[in-house]
Amino acid sequence: MLRFSSPAPYPVLQILRQNLRHNLMLIRSHVGKAKILIPVKANAYGCGLSQLIPFFVEEKVEYLGVANPHEGVLARSLGYKGVILNLGSFFPENADLFFHHRIHPTITDLWQVSFLEKRAQEKGMVIDVHVKLDVGMGRLGLKEENLSAFQKAFALTKHLRISGIFTHFPCADGRPGITLRQLSRFLQLSQRLIKELSLNREDLLLHAANSYAMMRFPETHLDMVRPGLFFYGYFQNEKDRRRYHNLFPIKPSLRLIARPFSLRRLRRGDTVSYGSTYVCRKDDYPVGVFPLGYADGLPRALSNKNISFSGHPLLGRVTMDQIVLGNVESDEPVEILGEKAPSLEQWGDLSCSFAYEIMTGLGQRLRRELV
Repeated sequence: MLRFSSPAPYPVLQILRQNLRHNLMLIRSHVGKAKILIPVKANAYGCGLSQLIPFFVEEKVEYLGVANPHEGVLARSLGYKGVILNLGSFFPENADLFFHHRIHPTITDLWQVSFLEKRAQEKGMVIDVHVKLDVGMGRLGLKEENLSAFQKAFALTKHLRISGIFTHFPCADGRPGITLRQLSRFLQLSQRLIKELSLNREDLLLHAANSYAMMRFPETHLDMVRPGLFFYGYFQNEKDRRRYHNLFPIKPSLRLIARPFSLRRLRRGDTVSYGSTYVCRKDDYPVGVFPLGYADGLPRALSNKNISFSGHPLLGRVTMDQIVLGNVESDEPVEILGEKAPSLEQWGDLSCSFAYEIMTGLGQRLRRELV
């Protein structure tokens, strides 16, 4: 029987410490001497950054990756003292956060070189930066035609220190030829920067591998890997989970538990939820109303998809704050996500989404616990 203690028994999202530790050890074993950066963007992929910082400290995770400096400031405020890399770009208005909170910025555009140099000079500081190269993602990063201008601008700086060069693969989960060609291009351009800027290779981290590249292409490991989704224990979709789990047996890190706050009995012909899309076919059918809905991250697109949670079928449409489940006789907790429920990857498939979106969409009303 599932039980949990709480003065307020609303839905709880449990983050399973042992599964996270298993995934981290699996990654460490797989990449050998390469360093590991754990992306903690979007509230640690929805798991809760404040819940996970003690785990990162305990497990001696040396590098965290954020999408913007404000996420880095939060990690610092929670006590994280390791290296924080801002993986995205930034606005001039929030650049001082890099200096005040020891967050490494990424240079993705030419203007940032002179801008950061001026800021660092004013503060009398030398700041570590990473340089991002765009070899096919088409999103952020310096392209090959920008490199000459970048080299000229960087040669004039005295307060910037390049501590890493990286890229991001758009197709690591699919066609290997594309990823390996992009890896080759990345290494060529990185060597050009190292040579023409007289950088010390031993002082640099070259990194490119996300979760799928780390698993599928050992040659992408380089000096550091960035396994986000796999660290948290998920594949992009159910097809990948079935295909790769034996090869890379990660364990899901999330369990969502909820109790009904209303028990009801339906008669034959009664309807449930908006649109009356569910019509009861039994008399005296026990159902429970649970205090969670699409505002908490349960996709509305799961409505009427013949999905059950721990043997309790979802009836009718998911609403903002509530769902109705069948076969509910008591107010005992029900596992909505976990070993006895459909996988998070299945949630994604059934709602025409995927694991990343489902995880980062888990609402802030859910009480998060590292257990």
